[in-house]
Amino acid sequence: MAYLERAYFGLQCFWGESAWAKLKGVVVTRVGYAGGKQPNPTYKNIKDHTEITEITFDPKVIEYSKLTNFFWKHHNPAERRKKQYQSAILYVNDDQKKVAEETLKVAKDKHGDIETYIEPLDKFYQAEDYHQKYWFRQKKILFDELSLLDTQVAEGELATKLNAYCAGFQDFHDLERLAKEYGLKDSFVNKVKDYALSGGDPRNCHA
Repeated sequence: MAYLERAYFGLQCFWGESAWAKLKGVVVTRVGYAGGKQPNPTYKNIKDHTEITEITFDPKVIEYSKLTNFFWKHHNPAERRKKQYQSAILYVNDDQKKVAEETLKVAKDKHGDIETYIEPLDKFYQAEDYHQKYWFRQKKILFDELSLLDTQVAEGELATKLNAYCAGFQDFHDLERLAKEYGLKDSFVNKVKDYALSGGDPRNCHA
């Protein structure tokens, strides 16, 4: 879909992927490695890269500036972490660069010395399958029932939104829409709602 755009943020770990899926206008999330110069990073050998979430979004529904605002509100950029878990914004065009740099100035005024780095995206390397949609994968009773392909988990809207619900998101408008589109069973939808209403996984640090 040509109207969709992409944005790249390092929210200090892969687990933050689920937070983005809560936003109206965010269609797909995917985690991977970026921000480094050494080729072909992996989780066991991440080299000089950072854990990054790729966000595919509809700019007619949500502006890039709102994504950056969400980014700053959902982690503490004043914490000092190694490059793998660093706070980062990787821009893909001059418009994103301008917004990112403007918000960086605001963040520095608020927090002082921060670890966040901003630079152009060079290359995004998709992370291993077991990192994609972490909270959804952790809820095996739900994950196994759908029997999605790994590509559907990494690149699909259904898995993206289910990941948010498994992290405790409780606005079910997208769930009801997707249930109709994908023919989800009522029993499955009810289990998703029950789990979301219970608060999701208590380990989630990006609620």
